[in-house]
Amino acid sequence: MKKKPITVSSILSRFLFFVIAFLIIGCFTGVSPVKADFEQKIQLNRCHANGSEINIESYVQGSQYDYVQIYRADGDPSQGSTFVLLDQMLISTNYWYSDSYGGKYWYTSGDNDKITCFSHSCSVDEDVVSATVKLSAPVVTRCHSYNNKNVKLCWCCTPKAKGYQIYKYTGKKWKRIKTINKKSTLTYTDKKVKEGKTYKYKIRSYSVVSGKKIYSSFSSVRKVSLKRPTVRGNYKANSVYGPSLNSSQLMQVRRVVQSFKTNYIRKGMSEYDKALAVFLYLRSNCSYARRGLQYNNANNANNAWGALVYNEAQCSGFARAMKALCDGVGVKCKYVHANSKAVNPSHQWNEIRINGKWYIVDAQGGFFLAGSNTWKNMMGMRWNTKGPPKCSASDHKKFGFYGSIV
Repeated sequence: MKKKPITVSSILSRFLFFVIAFLIIGCFTGVSPVKADFEQKIQLNRCHANGSEINIESYVQGSQYDYVQIYRADGDPSQGSTFVLLDQMLISTNYWYSDSYGGKYWYTSGDNDKITCFSHSCSVDEDVVSATVKLSAPVVTRCHSYNNKNVKLCWCCTPKAKGYQIYKYTGKKWKRIKTINKKSTLTYTDKKVKEGKTYKYKIRSYSVVSGKKIYSSFSSVRKVSLKRPTVRGNYKANSVYGPSLNSSQLMQVRRVVQSFKTNYIRKGMSEYDKALAVFLYLRSNCSYARRGLQYNNANNANNAWGALVYNEAQCSGFARAMKALCDGVGVKCKYVHANSKAVNPSHQWNEIRINGKWYIVDAQGGFFLAGSNTWKNMMGMRWNTKGPPKCSASDHKKFGFYGSIV
């Protein structure tokens, strides 16, 4: 029988047959992809805490490897803590970042909770690195009493917190009075208070790692006096803080001003520092009034009670509250209303005196220590200059624009 000649096409056909057969057999027999043997070490160039997360950077020596595995020990390996596989990721480049590749992050939190991350290979002992992270302490934004019957605390959310613990000092010792188990709850009202007493509060956040509670450091201590407020200001009928406010509402405003002075103003602060503290406090604790008609019809959006007690106001309420707070801490301040020639004839703001010169402050609009030229030319504002003091034409050297609250 005559043999057929071996052609190039027949060789290719046989080669493709064996390749396809190998792949099919591999699929049905469970053949695993070849893994890199990690003969060369994987270098960990960086492993550091950034707030409440760990960022890891590794360098793979060679391009033949398929993936990196990250292991973590929640304690000291030399003391018996074991490494557990945390995640593994394909290698697309020689550099791999935990905080950028595929949006992967590894989180932990706690005062002394240590995380160790390393690449899993046959020789990694020298590559074990660690970083310690902590929960951030809560920032208390408000702590005051409106009526001497309770004290209200408000604070900012702490990233990665599971909840919060509130402590109270009554003159003898600190005592935990409340544990809040929802991280979204950021207010607490203490009703166990007595008129004429002074109380201190502090808050810490907590999380749970490996079934164990870990805690942040404490917030700054906030002090509340339930004695009759003594801060100066215009708290009589037809007050500039709100002509329609009654005596009870004016007293509530005065209590908030007293609490602000107690907690935010320190001996030796300059006029500038005091004015900035007032400006930032108001912006942090008051939002623009957009709620129901009942609230707005009462005109409280346009007075200091709306801004400081209800914590919602429009430009007039911001300006009147700025005046009340400045009066309470000894910073000269005027309440100013735009005239009919202004771009916005209904807008209101303040003028305050810093080191003998007057500047424009608009807490709702976000302007701090602007000059009259900026206010006229940039914002198109006009006002009766015969009433308020003459402003500096140029901005203060520490002028700032913080964005409008709308």
